[in-house]
Amino acid sequence: MATQAQNMGSVKDIQAHLRHSRPDTTAHEYMQALPESVQAMVGSVYLMLTKGGEEKTSSEDLPQNATSASEEALVSC
Repeated sequence: MATQAQNMGSVKDIQAHLRHSRPDTTAHEYMQALPESVQAMVGSVYLMLTKGGEEKTSSEDLPQNATSASEEALVSC
């Protein structure tokens, strides 16, 4: 959740939501940078699963925020 939210709010906002006592705990332990290649892979897997096994034809086929939603599911596991 923290990794996905880092572009949606401040560290203090995320810290409050996760109920951490220190913002550096949130930033250093729970927020990670995701390379574009990982985001593309997750988006491809999401598309494959939601289209019943079809291969990805283009990133334009992805629903808006599909990569973010699927990454959030992976991060929360």
